[in-house]
Amino acid sequence: MKTNNANHKLSINELTKIFPHPSKPNTNIPIFANVSLNMDAKRLNFLIGPSGSGKTTLFRILLKIEVINAGEIHFDNQVIHYLSHKLRTKYLQSVGFMDQFPARYLSMRLTVKENLDYVLLLRSTLNSNERQERIQSIVKELNITNLLEQKVQTLSGGELRRLGLACTIISKPTLLLLDEPTAQLDAENKKLVMNTINQLYSIYKPLIIITTHDQSIIEEKSAVYEIKNRRIELL
Repeated sequence: MKTNNANHKLSINELTKIFPHPSKPNTNIPIFANVSLNMDAKRLNFLIGPSGSGKTTLFRILLKIEVINAGEIHFDNQVIHYLSHKLRTKYLQSVGFMDQFPARYLSMRLTVKENLDYVLLLRSTLNSNERQERIQSIVKELNITNLLEQKVQTLSGGELRRLGLACTIISKPTLLLLDEPTAQLDAENKKLVMNTINQLYSIYKPLIIITTHDQSIIEEKSAVYEIKNRRIELL
């Protein structure tokens, strides 16, 4: 596949996000307060912070699941915090998301090939032959050609993550959100998954944001952002 050389950019200005308290009427829980940051595709971007600090909330905002209370969000110079239905659909087609539990969205009784084909049916307008060409290309690039005919339920934890990455990138998103991609993996599989992420990055150059509690996977050349006291700071 052709390499993408664009430097995709995410800009957040004065973002505020507040949730109503689940049991106390007229009480709010602030998650983000006047957050401003800039990320780009020049390197991997890691987002760290304790559980409950807002890592998943930020992803849900970028996926247009949660609305913001104040501020502005731009991706590649497009305002995304408010979009018409048509533009929202187009924007979401440019976003890839991988949950930390791939089994939640993979069809376990189908084969690897069938899962990849299903993703393309949902997220592209490719015909059958074009889909098969795209599948062959992605599995070759990720070195999982030998898994194509295997049922997903037979895959190891590391293989599941790599299939999750393949499903996430196969539609060529320009913004890639990876939620704890190495959680609950042993050292060898962590390395395999991070090698796969770096390989995907080198080929497609999407803007990649990775949430993690495991700082051992963070490479020196990466950008690291920490959520602390309702702010997000570049370390």
